[in-house]
Amino acid sequence: MRTATANSYTKTLTAETTAEEVFHALTDPGAITAWWSAASVTGSGQTGGELHITFGTEPEPTVMRVLAAHRPDMVIWDVAASPLVPDWVGTRPTFTMTPAGDGCRLDFAHHGLIPDLECFDRCATDWGHFLVRIADHVQGR
Repeated sequence: MRTATANSYTKTLTAETTAEEVFHALTDPGAITAWWSAASVTGSGQTGGELHITFGTEPEPTVMRVLAAHRPDMVIWDVAASPLVPDWVGTRPTFTMTPAGDGCRLDFAHHGLIPDLECFDRCATDWGHFLVRIADHVQGR
């Protein structure tokens, strides 16, 4: 399910995995590199850390400040730099994981990614794709 509110883009999905595995996929630089198709991810995905994410041949990385990484149920990033999508600066991707039957429900909200932004449609489509890739990554697909 994909929705947009006045102040955020949201999507929910369920994966056949644990919240701990999703948490790892959102905080480990190697795992982020894998599901986000990044050229490289360096830094720390823990609370107070920064992730430097390079896509393709971009000269400067996208920088995510990690505002919260509460094992195993929540990760909040603050976009500090985004050369490919300047509209992202100051927005907050938020991932919340909860047990759901034999799996994990992932509720995603990108606070500040609103329909008025030029990038909204492309970003909403891309987030939908990459959220599925998180689930596939942790399920070993």
